[in-house]
Amino acid sequence: MIQSFEILATHKIVGFPDGNIFSWCSQMDLLAVSMNQTSIWVFRLDGERVYAINNRAKILHLQWSLNGKFFALSGTDHQIKVYDSNNGKLVNSFATSADSPITLVSWTSINVPHSIAPDNKPAAFQDLFKIDVLDDMPKLANEIDSSTDASGVANTEPETPYETALVTNTTENDATMDYLLVASGDSHVSVTFNNLFTVSGIKLPGNDVRLLKHTVDNDFFPQSFLVQDSTAQLHLQNLHINVAGPRNRSFLFDSIRWASQVISIMNHISDQIGVLQAESKEFLSLYDRYISNYKDALFEDVKMTEHPLGADLEEAIVADLGGMLLTGLIPLETTDFWLNQFGERGLMRLSALGNNVYDNVRKVMFTQLILGLEKLIVLLSHLESLSKSADVMQEDNYGVTLTCVQKAVLLTQGLVKKIYEFIWRLNDEHEYFNQFLNWAKIEILEKLSKEDSDPDAFFEENPTMEFKTSLIMEYFSDFLFHSVLMRDLDLDGSGHEMLVKKTNPDTSIKAYIHELQILLKSLLSDMEASFVLKICFDASKPLFTSTDGSRIDLEIFRAQKLISAVQDNMLCVVATGDNIFRKELNFSHKIISHKLVSANTVLVLCEVDENTRKVELVEFGDVEVNSELLNFKVLKSLEFGPSGALKKPAYMTVNSIGDKATKMALILSESMKDYIIIRI
Repeated sequence: MIQSFEILATHKIVGFPDGNIFSWCSQMDLLAVSMNQTSIWVFRLDGERVYAINNRAKILHLQWSLNGKFFALSGTDHQIKVYDSNNGKLVNSFATSADSPITLVSWTSINVPHSIAPDNKPAAFQDLFKIDVLDDMPKLANEIDSSTDASGVANTEPETPYETALVTNTTENDATMDYLLVASGDSHVSVTFNNLFTVSGIKLPGNDVRLLKHTVDNDFFPQSFLVQDSTAQLHLQNLHINVAGPRNRSFLFDSIRWASQVISIMNHISDQIGVLQAESKEFLSLYDRYISNYKDALFEDVKMTEHPLGADLEEAIVADLGGMLLTGLIPLETTDFWLNQFGERGLMRLSALGNNVYDNVRKVMFTQLILGLEKLIVLLSHLESLSKSADVMQEDNYGVTLTCVQKAVLLTQGLVKKIYEFIWRLNDEHEYFNQFLNWAKIEILEKLSKEDSDPDAFFEENPTMEFKTSLIMEYFSDFLFHSVLMRDLDLDGSGHEMLVKKTNPDTSIKAYIHELQILLKSLLSDMEASFVLKICFDASKPLFTSTDGSRIDLEIFRAQKLISAVQDNMLCVVATGDNIFRKELNFSHKIISHKLVSANTVLVLCEVDENTRKVELVEFGDVEVNSELLNFKVLKSLEFGPSGALKKPAYMTVNSIGDKATKMALILSESMKDYIIIRI
C-alpha cells in the first residue's frame, strides 16, 4: 500500500527569488534564497526573514557546514566568504585563483578517529604521553562564542572591539575537522581545514572535464569526484592521500590542527593590534591638536622666519612648560589657550580618552597578545617535537622544518619580552600623564580662574599639590613627544603637526609581529607543499552514462558509491566498487528532480501533466544484479494539482537531521513563492 507523505509545514517566501540558490539547513531550520543574483535572504521555516547578505558579486554556490552553524558563499569575484548562520556575520573570507572561475564548492566534515584507524585499530600508545596544555590555558576572545553566554542564553549585548570575528575553527571538538574544497576552472583545487589552513595548487589530471560533485566518506584519505567529459559522459575520478598507518595519519591531523591554530592566533593578534592602533591614534590626534594650538598661542608674536622648527620647536615647548612647572608663572600669551581653547572641558575629554586608551592597551596586551603568544609557543613546541621525532625516526616531517620552527619560537619569546617592556614603559607614561593633568588642572586652570577674584581661596582649597614635579619633568622630556604608543604600535602620524613619528624602528612591537608573520608564512607554505605531494589521483573510471550535468547525484552508502543521473523519464543508477554496475529505472512521467536517500531508495519529483506533479519515494532493488533494468516500487506518494496548497512544484532539496536515516524534503513551487516541507 502506497502511503502519503506527512506535511510538516506550508509557507510563502517574501521577495523575488532569482532561482539560483535554494538551500535548506534543517539543523538550524533556515532557508537560504538568492535574490537579484548578488544577495542571500535567510528565512526561518515559518516564512520570517532573519537577515540578508549582500555579496556584491553574483553568487555561484552556497554550502552549509555539517552542524549548520556556518555557511560558505562563492561568487564571481573569486572569493569564498564564510558566514555565521546564526546572525549572518562574516567569519572569514579568502581569495581563490584570480584567473579561473569557481566551479565547485564542497564542505564536508572529517571523522578524525575513523580516518586515522578505519579498521578500529589505532596505533598502540599513540596518545599515552599527550597532554593538552592549551585546553587548560585561559581562552582568547576569538575562542569564546560571544553569541551565547555561559548559561547558553543568547547574548544581545553589543560586541566589544576586542572580540574578533575570526573563530579558532568551525568545528566543536577535535574528533571532527572541517574540510572545505573549492575547484577553480575545473583544473585546480584548494582545500581549507577548519576555515583557516588553506592548501592550494592541487592540479587535477586530464583536460576538458567538468567537475560536478565531490564526496568524502568517513575515511578522509580516499575521496571521489564526479566529472563530465567533453562528450557529456560521466566519469568517477578517485584520489587518495598517500599517508599509511594510524601513527602517520595521526601526526598529519595533528600538524593540520596545530597549523590552523597558529593561523587563528596570528589573525587574532593582528586584529587586536589594529584595534589598539585605531584607539591610540584617536587619542594622539586629539592630543596633537591641543599641543598645536598651544604652540600657536606661544609663538603668536614671533616672526615666521624666527619660528623654531622640528626638534627645536619641541625643546621650546618643553622649556616653556618646564618653566611654568618650576616657577608657577603662566605666560600671558597662553592664558587664552588655557582658559578658552583647552579649559576644564578639554582637560576632562583628554583625561577620559587618554586613561581609557592606556587601560585598554595594557589590558589587551596582557590578556590577548601575551596569552596568544604563549599559546603560540606551545603550538610551535608541538611542531618542533614532531619535526625532531621525524628526524630521529627518519620519517616524514609533513613539511615542518626544524630550523624554521626554532627561529619562530625564539622570535615569539623575544616578542613576549618586548611586550612586557612596553607595558612597563606604558605604566610610567600613564602615571606621568595623569600627574601632568593634575598639575594643569590645579596650577593652571584653577589658578587662572580664581587668581583675579580670590587668590587666597585657591591656596586654601589646594594646600598640597597632587603631583610630583620630577615626574612631570620626566613626562615632558621623555614622553610628551616620544609616546610609547606612537613608537611601539608604529602609528601613522602623517596627519599630525606636533606628535609625529620620529623613526620607523625595526624593534617596535608591530615590526616584531610582521617579522613573525613572514616566518610563520614560510613554515605554513612548506606544510602546504608537503600535503600537495601526498595527493595521488587514480585513473578515472567511465560510468557509461551521459547527462546534462544538472540533474545528478553522488552519495556514499555503506562504503558503496552510488551515482544517479536523469534523462527525461529514465533514472540511471551506477554503483562503483571493484566493478561498475549500471542500471536504469524507467518512470512513466518526466523526472524534474531527484535525490538518493539511501542505498536502495530515491526521492523523485515528476511531471504528470501540465497542471499536475507528484513526489514519490521509490525503493529499487540491488544495483549489482545482472539485469539492465531495475525493478522498483513506490513507497510514498504526494500529488500536487491545480487546487492544492502548492501549485507546480519545480525545486526540491533534501536534508538530514542527525543521521542519514531521518530525512525531510523541502519542495518549492515554480513561481518560487510557496513551499512545503514533508517528512520522508
